[in-house]
Amino acid sequence: MNWETAKTWLIAAFFILDLVLGWQLYQGRQEIIGYTESYSDLLANTKTLLAEHGFSLDAAVPTTHPDMPSLHADPSAPDLKSLAHDVFPQAKSVTVDPTTQVASTASGKVKYLGSGQWQVSFNKPVRIAGSSLSPVMSTIWHGTDYVSDPVLSQSDSMAFLQAYNGYPIFDAPLWVDVSGNNVMGYTQSAIANISPVGQAKPIISALDALDSLANVVDKSTSSTDNRILRVDLGYARKAAANPSPNAAASTYWFPVWRVVTTGQVYFVNALTGEVETSSGPF
Repeated sequence: MNWETAKTWLIAAFFILDLVLGWQLYQGRQEIIGYTESYSDLLANTKTLLAEHGFSLDAAVPTTHPDMPSLHADPSAPDLKSLAHDVFPQAKSVTVDPTTQVASTASGKVKYLGSGQWQVSFNKPVRIAGSSLSPVMSTIWHGTDYVSDPVLSQSDSMAFLQAYNGYPIFDAPLWVDVSGNNVMGYTQSAIANISPVGQAKPIISALDALDSLANVVDKSTSSTDNRILRVDLGYARKAAANPSPNAAASTYWFPVWRVVTTGQVYFVNALTGEVETSSGPF
């Protein structure tokens, strides 16, 4: 037997075997890297996780999660007299009481509540047709910046939210008081001087936000109805841990997923997944 020839053939055979095994290993790794669960599987997993923690999902879940910047803004502080002229454009005169921060006209009053918030009351209710608030929205300060929030609206109080680039700002609401086909007044919050902070950043998906909610909030032992009614992407102000009147953090708004349930509203930071509970609708 020619041992040199046999040795050469053995080396060649092992080399070919190494190539075959290496190719199979490469293909296996590529399949693992390329594998992603289908959206229906991810949704099913989220529903299961929510159910384990006492929630049921009765809302459409947004599938897009665009890059978003954080925002810097200030509570709006329009001059009270100018605000009254905007709200009541037909008023011939406006009387301002600096002590009570109330501007009075023959048509109604504007009371400044502080922190970018004011309350308007009409002496004579404004008549509306059906659900159209056009007669009122045209006189609301920057009324075109607000979008309807049907989930939180009620028969006697219609909810709107100020928006930035189409995304609602959840802590800048407009509540319109309605009685039948009459608007009695409204309470408005607004922010101004809105500007993006840095570059837009990737945010977590709505499903990831719901997973975070399930992992943080457990309602499995509660007998209350915990249906999730709506999931929305928008902005909310991050409260400072030790707030002070001049706290810079109080003027920054961050992308959040708002999760509305039958009994509570939750905000999930769309950058970090941190979950916060609202004491009320906002």
